[in-house]
Amino acid sequence: MESPSLQTESSASRPGQASEPWAWPLYLFDHRYRLIVVRSAEGRWSGARPDVVPPFSHDRKGLAVLVQAIEEDFGFPGPWAVKAFPDKGTGGGGIILARTEAPDLPLDASARAVFPLEVLSRWAGEDPSKLAENLYRDLPLIYRHAIEIPYLDFQRYDFVYKFRSEKERNTAIYALDDRSKDLYQSKLCEVIKETRRKKENSSSIPAEVDFGPIKYYLPSHFGFCLGVQNAIERAYETLAKHPDQRVFMVSELIHNPFVNEDLRERGLKYLQSDKGEPALNEDSGRPYWEELEANDIVVIPAFGATNEDKVRLIEKGIPLNEYDATCMLVEKVWKAAKRFGESGFSVIIHGKREHEETKATFSNSAHFAPSLVIRNQVEAEKVGAIILEPDPERKRALFEEAGFRHSSGFCPEKDLERISIVNQTTLLRNETLGIIRYFESVMEQKHGKHRVRDFVNGKSRGDTLCYATQVNQDALEKTLEYEMDAAIVAGGKNSSNTFQLFRLCEREYGERAHYIQSERNILSKELVEHYIFPQDPTDRKQGKQEVRPFLQAKPEGPYRILLTGGASCPDGIIQQIINKINGFFDPSTLRPLEDILDEVRSTQPEPG
Repeated sequence: MESPSLQTESSASRPGQASEPWAWPLYLFDHRYRLIVVRSAEGRWSGARPDVVPPFSHDRKGLAVLVQAIEEDFGFPGPWAVKAFPDKGTGGGGIILARTEAPDLPLDASARAVFPLEVLSRWAGEDPSKLAENLYRDLPLIYRHAIEIPYLDFQRYDFVYKFRSEKERNTAIYALDDRSKDLYQSKLCEVIKETRRKKENSSSIPAEVDFGPIKYYLPSHFGFCLGVQNAIERAYETLAKHPDQRVFMVSELIHNPFVNEDLRERGLKYLQSDKGEPALNEDSGRPYWEELEANDIVVIPAFGATNEDKVRLIEKGIPLNEYDATCMLVEKVWKAAKRFGESGFSVIIHGKREHEETKATFSNSAHFAPSLVIRNQVEAEKVGAIILEPDPERKRALFEEAGFRHSSGFCPEKDLERISIVNQTTLLRNETLGIIRYFESVMEQKHGKHRVRDFVNGKSRGDTLCYATQVNQDALEKTLEYEMDAAIVAGGKNSSNTFQLFRLCEREYGERAHYIQSERNILSKELVEHYIFPQDPTDRKQGKQEVRPFLQAKPEGPYRILLTGGASCPDGIIQQIINKINGFFDPSTLRPLEDILDEVRSTQPEPG
């Protein structure tokens, strides 16, 4: 017998737990998350279960006994992943879920079969007589834990999609044809990263790129992070691997319109927009979500996906993990939220409630702990006022007035007693740290200095900050020390991390800092089309383009431009911006690219 993956949500000695755990309902799933069922003499389907289940505990050894009974009684091959879930709502009892990765099971359509949960749910609503009483009764409990089915074999520190090493990288996808080369490749950016990016998580001095009449200053770290590279490679690989199947993405792969459009032109379809609006099939007029079939492939983007969207795929029998491109640093936030929840802390998420990553983090967190989302320091202070308010009625009123996004049943009186803070990975690190310090001061005021750690989880301080976002910000800070005629930050209109880079530039250079999507926004040497990021969704002036002055006449000396890109900005876009601006100058005055590359290589930063 192959070694099964066995887990339990609790020990068998948990207070209030049923004394006979083997009496809990057991449900078996195949590798596509379809329930394995058997037909009774009356013609009803029920969950497959060994005829004889020996007593067992919920530890690994005990669940191994159960796996052996499954394999011996049914002849179903393993390896099996098994997990027991106490039902906290009943004060005892629970459910056991098991999944095999074996592609072929010994089934007999007349007596044994597999059905996706979607079909069983439809029968429960339309024709309950097809289901045995126990399956009809347990179906809501199965759905409550359905999100766990793909991850039954996961241990605490397992990730769906780890960063690829340099040897594992599939760089061929960036050179599929001339179109992909133009989008993704730049010899200049490649050399800058080779010479300046000595460490992936540590910034160094910027690169000076001297074309003669114009100088560009690029930070040591800009453009694609490892999570974005992982996601892009997985998307193109999936399209290449399944040329005869429909391949969907839950929403945008990353926040860059040119990457998403290139994937669309190569056959990828999107189930919904970045705002969660369903995409329609132009031929039928119906949402793609409604037309998904078990044979379809669905890729989960770098931001992750909500539990609700994942369950929609699970219930259709569509595999998740093989096509999940969630950044492992986003998943790290989810794991931290789960740990905090299991330790008795509520979770406060510093993020934008409309952002896909925050939606996914909130959905994950709410599965394990009372959770709410705050946008900034202002909203943090509203939470602080609620925490410090002694009157319960006034506390509830303040909470309702604030209008926070919160988990179902969130109670401000008890769920703000002990808190932890996680963040959307693309925000400014110092702002998250400032919010954590603020909540520590609130709890110090309420409970005293020596008890702060009892009420604010101390691990919040560093657990969920994305080093890739931070190192881009650190590298930019080093570049901001130089005087510039203009600063350009390139990235998608909905890219939060790009906006944070722009904020740093704007703080230093004011209206000489410009947020653009590509070279198309540079209208002339004198004018640039700047994007006003919708930081406040209620401000109608935001979310629009405005034409601004760009490079003004200079009496002497070269122009100096700071140029950087967000974590989803391809190197090809940076190169095209340089080409566009250089086109405003007499070609005879511009230095050759090869001379510049040699110069960049020869001015490497000091080690460390």
